[in-house]
Amino acid sequence: MRWLHLLPALAVATAACSPAIRPLGPITPVRVHESELPEPPAESPPPAAPLAFSDEEYLRARSLMVPVDGVRPEKVADTYWQDRDGGARTHQALDILAARGTPVLSADSGTVLRLTKNTLGGITIYATDPERRFVFYYAHLDHYAKGLYEGKLIAQGEVIGYVGTTGNAPKNTPHLHFQVMRLVDVRQWWNGPPVDPRPFLTQLGAPAGTSRSTAVVPDPPRR
Repeated sequence: MRWLHLLPALAVATAACSPAIRPLGPITPVRVHESELPEPPAESPPPAAPLAFSDEEYLRARSLMVPVDGVRPEKVADTYWQDRDGGARTHQALDILAARGTPVLSADSGTVLRLTKNTLGGITIYATDPERRFVFYYAHLDHYAKGLYEGKLIAQGEVIGYVGTTGNAPKNTPHLHFQVMRLVDVRQWWNGPPVDPRPFLTQLGAPAGTSRSTAVVPDPPRR
C-alpha cells in the first residue's frame, strides 16, 4: 500500500515528553478566564492514566474529527505507545504526517485556551471541548490560522493552523503532534493525563462546511 512508505518517517517523528503515572482525582468543574491561566513550562510531559467509562462514552459521543485536512481515521498511524528517547518514555500522542502547510483542523468544537511556543512542541495550540472535560494539544505547527486568538470559540473542522516542523520535529518530516488530555486541574490544564485518541477519531479531516462525501482526500506525502 502507498502509505507504507511513511512508516520510517513516523519512527523518527518526536513530540512532548511524559512523566510518571499518577491517578485521576475527582473532577470539580471550575471556570477560569483564559487570561488568568499560567503559561505552561517549556517541557511539561503529562502522566498516563486509564480513561473512566463515563469519559469514554463522552468522547465517543463527540465523534472527533481527524485534525489534519484530508486524512481518514483508518489512515492515522498508531504512534501512541511508541518508545521515545531510547525507551525512556512512551509517546502518548499521535503523529499525523502531512505535507507542510496542510490545514490543521479543530478535532472538536470548543475554546482556544492558549497559543504558545515551547522547546518541544514549537508553535502550539491548546483547546478544549465544549464541556471542558478534555484538552486538545496541537504541536509543531508552521503557523496559526488568521484570526485565531485565545478565548476564541471554534467549531469542529475549523482551520486553526498549518502543519509544520517547529519545535523538535525533524525538519524533513512535517507532521501534526496531536494529544488529548483529561482536564483534571484547571490551573494545570497542560498537564492532564493523556488518553489514546485513535478509537475516538471517527470523522474524515475536512474543513467546516465541506461535504464529507466530496472532500478531496490526497495521497500521503512522499519523502
